[in-house]
Parts: sequence; structure tokens; C-alpha cells
Amino acid sequence: MQILVTYLIFSVVFILFTYTVFRIIIKRDYKNHKKLSPASYLLEILVFAIHANSIYLILPTEWPSIPQMPENLALKIVSLTIVCIGTVILLISWFNLGTKPSLGMAKIELETGGFYHCSRNPQLLGYGIMLIAPVILFFSWLTLLWFSLYLIISYFMVKSEEEFLEQTYQAKYKKYCMQVPRIMKLKK
Repeated sequence: MQILVTYLIFSVVFILFTYTVFRIIIKRDYKNHKKLSPASYLLEILVFAIHANSIYLILPTEWPSIPQMPENLALKIVSLTIVCIGTVILLISWFNLGTKPSLGMAKIELETGGFYHCSRNPQLLGYGIMLIAPVILFFSWLTLLWFSLYLIISYFMVKSEEEFLEQTYQAKYKKYCMQVPRIMKLKK
């Protein structure tokens, strides 16, 4: 019960911090500078690093140790497969867009090819898929809460980026949004 209360308190504080980073600081950078400042970029990294490491608040191990894996071989195989699929999507999307634009640090043309033809946010989709693996391996209400936090911080990030892209690319971005969903297009 103490772990649940601690993680709920952490979650509320983390959501407020994340909201401040993405919906106030980063949104302001996009509005004023048309890109992220180095400080905003570092805050963005910090948000995702805190989230990734917050799983140690609920797993039965200390940071940075990897917890004891379940004995179930099928769970291990499914989880490894999910991590590999997510990693491939993340890396291909990142390199397709380019490192600086992926980090919001350079002006770019609107990318609509590759995985961006199926998702407006394939990097976040790939990383989110990767995060499903620990939820499967160490399934509990707390790991579901941990994954839900990822969805919330991703939403804050996406919302700020979408506002910037709509302002920058106007009708072209609106058309792209009508053709490609925020998460994933399953059919052609």
C-alpha cells in the first residue's frame, strides 16, 4: 500500500512537472524561436529519463539492476519481440527524420514518408511499444500506471509539437493530419 501511495504522489508531481515542461516552456520556445532551445531539449530528455527510471519505484530491485525475470519463457520471448519491434520503429523514424529535427532543434520540411505515412508520431509510438515489454513482464496495476504516465507525457509533448507544426505548415499540416492519425494507421 505504501508503494501505491508513494507512486501516486510521484505521478501527480511528475505530471505537473511534465505539463510545465511541454505545455509552457517548450510551447513558448516553439512560439518565440521556432525550435527548441538547448535548455528545453535537455528538459525534454529529463522528462523521459525520469519516467523511464521511475519504474524502479515499483519494481522489486534497486536502480540500476535489472529485476529477476519471470520464469515463463513465452513472456520473455513476447517481451523481447515487442522491444525489438519498438526499437526498429523508433530508430528508423528517428534516422528518417534526422537527428536535429527529431530533437526539435532544426527547421525541417514536413516529413510524411516512411513511418510518418502511418503515424504522425512514430518515434513516440516505437518507444511506447518498447515500454509495453516491462508491463507484460512485471504486470501489475503499478506498471499499468507507469505506462499510463508515458501516455500522458507523450500527449503533452505531441500537443505542443502539433500546435507548432500547424502554425508552421498551416494547410499542408492540416491535410496531413486528416490523412494520418496521431498514433497509427492500420489500413491503407
